[in-house]
This record gives sequence, structure tokens and C-alpha cells, in this order.
Amino acid sequence: MVKAIEEYLKIYGHLGYSLDFVESLPIEDPSGLLISLKTMVTAKDYNPQKHKMDAKGKREQAMQKIEQLLDGLQYWQFRYRNWFTHRFYFIREEVMFFLTSGWPILRQLALELGERLVDTGTINVPNDIFYLITEELTKAINARKENKAIPEYQQLTSERRELREARKRLHPPGTIPEDASNNPGVAFKETQAKNDPNSDILKGIPVSPGTVTSPASLIKSPAEFDQMQPDSILVCSMTNPAWTPLFAHATGLVTDMGGILGHGSIVAREYGIPAVVGTGNITQRVKHGQKITVDGDSGTVALIQDEING
Repeated sequence: MVKAIEEYLKIYGHLGYSLDFVESLPIEDPSGLLISLKTMVTAKDYNPQKHKMDAKGKREQAMQKIEQLLDGLQYWQFRYRNWFTHRFYFIREEVMFFLTSGWPILRQLALELGERLVDTGTINVPNDIFYLITEELTKAINARKENKAIPEYQQLTSERRELREARKRLHPPGTIPEDASNNPGVAFKETQAKNDPNSDILKGIPVSPGTVTSPASLIKSPAEFDQMQPDSILVCSMTNPAWTPLFAHATGLVTDMGGILGHGSIVAREYGIPAVVGTGNITQRVKHGQKITVDGDSGTVALIQDEING
């Protein structure tokens, strides 16, 4: 088992839990992977192939139904486009695999520089290196060449670290800058719906069909992967490839942000589970264990009050 985990990390350990370079990678800290494995082995009758088999059955039924409605050129155009999609769709997911393939080496180099700046007294811990901009790093390196420190960077990096944590609690705008969406020369596709804060019905983007009512597993970070319950609806801000193992336990997906070609949307369709993305603030509205209904056809999520499973 240990050897299998090591082999997995050797191939996929560079796929981080976020695109933030400051976050450690699974190959450095595999706790997220181990938590996912723990959830799998503790779930009764867990079968990682179940979703795949169910999705295959639904896909074959849908294909038969659609092909009966087509003939002639339309039939063959549909068959070709379906083949083309199956042939090349995986490239969308492989982008992140190759994009971050060099991150383990880059992080090692950055942290080594951090160690050296700690030794000179410029920063407090190696990880503080990620809170300095290029100009400041250049000054720190030049100062080290002369066996000098820039001690004021210790306070600067501490303040920036605190600011980063504070900003995590803010709800990001749909576009940056916000007023850019009002510029007639700039076109944006909204990734978040604006819902009534007093309504128990949230609207989002329907990205995978079907309807399901189940308890919500509210997962805000990889540190909470062990909170993912079998046969529950995954509720999170957004997903990336490192979150994929959670889908094996999910009966549905709801996110704050996203679009029809986002990672979570694609994986939800592969698993054949209902999904609604771009609700804006579902992670602030739902409680862990609360029952919700996800309608992946209409793009709505209904919060069922006073029903929370432990």
C-alpha cells in the first residue's frame, strides 16, 4: 500500500489543491490524499467503479434515444462530433497536469532561498519567501551577498500573511475589476449568480442533469477532505484536479463559482451526478449535514430547513 501511494505521488503529487504558489503540494504534504483514502476505506460497501458504471449506462441510454431522433447527415454529424469530443476532451483536464509539473522544483528552489534568508535574519521562516515581491527579493539577495539582513522584512511578511488570511474571508467579485463588466468594450460571462439572501432557493448554472436530495458535505479546504460523507452532495467554493477523489463519494455537486467547462462541471458529468455551479455563496448559506436538493436541469438548489444529519 505504501509503495502504491509513493508511486501515485510520484506521478500526481505536483497537482496542488489550489493555484496559489504558497500552498504546499501533495508530494510535500500528502495528508489530503491520506484523508481521502481514510474516507474510502471507512465507507461501507464503497465501490469506486459504481459511479463509472452508472454513468456509462446513462450515456448509452441517452445515445440510443438521441440517435433515434436523427437521420441522414444530422445522424453522422452527431456521431462524428460525439467521437471527436471523446477523443480530445481529456486535454482540458491535462492542462493543469502539465501547467504545474515544474512546481515541485520551483518551490524547492524558493524554499531554499527562504532558508538562506532566515539564516541572515531577513525573514522569520522559509515560507515567508512567498510574501515578498521581486524587487524586495532582489534587495534581500544583494544584502545577503554582503552578509547583511533586512530585518524590516520580518514585519512586512507577517503583515502580508495576516492580510492574505483576512482576504480569504471576503467574497470575490464576479469580474476584476467589478466595474469592467459595465464596459461595452469588454465582454464577460458571469461565473456567479446573484441570489436573494432571504430565499431558500438558490439559482446557479446547470452543468450536469438530474435531481438529488441528500445531506451536504461542506468542504472549504483540503484540510476538511475527511469531512466528506458517502452519498452526500459536495458543496464547496470551486474544485480542481486535486479534489477529484471526493467525487467518488458524491451524489451531487454545488459550488460558489464555475462554468460549464470548469473542472467540477466536467467531472460531475463524467460521474453522472447532478451539478449546479456559480451559485455565488452556497458555502455561506448551507450547513454541513443539512439536506439540500440539487436540480441539475433547472440550475436550482433548495435548502431544506431544520434537517441536519450528524
